[in-house]
Amino acid sequence: MVAKLLVNLEQAMQKGLINNQSSGIAACARQIISLAGLAAYSSYNNRVRKI
Repeated sequence: MVAKLLVNLEQAMQKGLINNQSSGIAACARQIISLAGLAAYSSYNNRVRKI
């Protein structure tokens, strides 16, 4: 199911690139990052460390 979502998002990004629709590309990229779990990983790495 996730693989199908990624394929659909990738196709939408390709259409956005062809039609020069940057907001659509950004929305798809955010969804892909969220599905991949990279958003949580990124926020974990960017938190302030107390020494």
